[in-house]
Amino acid sequence: MIYKAEYNNIDLAVQFILEGKIIIYPTDTIYGFGVDATNSVAINDLNKLKKRTSPYSIIVDSFNMLKKYSITNQYIDNELKKIFPGPYTAILKKQRSNLSELVTLNLDTVGIRIPDHSFIKNVVSNIGNPVITTSINKHGNPFINNVDKIINQYNNINIFTDMISSESTASTIIDFSVNPYKILRKGEK
Repeated sequence: MIYKAEYNNIDLAVQFILEGKIIIYPTDTIYGFGVDATNSVAINDLNKLKKRTSPYSIIVDSFNMLKKYSITNQYIDNELKKIFPGPYTAILKKQRSNLSELVTLNLDTVGIRIPDHSFIKNVVSNIGNPVITTSINKHGNPFINNVDKIINQYNNINIFTDMISSESTASTIIDFSVNPYKILRKGEK
């Protein structure tokens, strides 16, 4: 089914995620597949869909939630405040938490986003857990950001749509687990 990514559909997206279903949702960069980042069964389903097993980034709704899943210091906090919310993924040392081990696999880091998009932040806030964020594609293929193509290829997944330019690119990835921090991928900004 196709729904607008608007306030009255937040509860529906929350329901799907809590039921362990995969959803497609907009961010401030590109569309993403999402599941509850604490639900290993749902993450396994996502791995099958993407035909891959590798670490995933998560979306959190706030700095408070970010602190539950990562280890930072004053310097990193100051840098994060410059980029969040926004089109960035921060690689941070991970904190012991309720995240599924399938999110980070054996890494001691976690990728975290706080996108500048109220729909998915509200979904995360209502769930109380982070949501996986990963591009719409099968492993090795380019990501899909055109709504018509997404609907055509993934019509069996609940899709929440919004106005995202099909020209948008993925987030910029900055690794804050190293000093000095370094940009791993240039993206939207």
